[in-house]
Amino acid sequence: MGEINALSCVGQDDVVSLRIVCTMARDGKPNSLEELDSYGNTALLKACYLGRFECAHTLLEFGGNIYAMNYFGQNALTLASYSGHLHLVKELLRRRSYEDFNLSSMIPALCVAIMQKHTALEAYLIQLDPNGAQETQTVHGLGVEELRGMMKQADRLNKKNVSSPPTFISHRLR
Repeated sequence: MGEINALSCVGQDDVVSLRIVCTMARDGKPNSLEELDSYGNTALLKACYLGRFECAHTLLEFGGNIYAMNYFGQNALTLASYSGHLHLVKELLRRRSYEDFNLSSMIPALCVAIMQKHTALEAYLIQLDPNGAQETQTVHGLGVEELRGMMKQADRLNKKNVSSPPTFISHRLR
């Protein structure tokens, strides 16, 4: 049996064991809430990515670092937006401002919601900052309208079932 830590508890969606690990961490035991997985995710970041509200809520209760970022420049709000979990997004925003989250991420939560086609979440995030929504962009310079256009183009191509152009590896004469 492997080591029980916050990351493994989140992976198994085991809130009971997670509460035990969190209590031990709070009481100074060697278990840490801020251990990293191979992507640089803390248990809180992993819970947000997987959309595991109870795990994320437990970690926040026990002082999980809401300012953590993984190796890809993603924070808790970005990852919760990826999972499309509106209730979790709201919980995170009770503890840290929308603006502050966006300032610390390579891809703002609104951009992630657009790319993942989470329309309810997109609408919610736009209403948080209606004036700033049109200026929101990724670190790569892609704005909200450009992302929407890219997603529409991808949908059109998927509907046409367009295959990729032949490459050396997939060429029929090879």
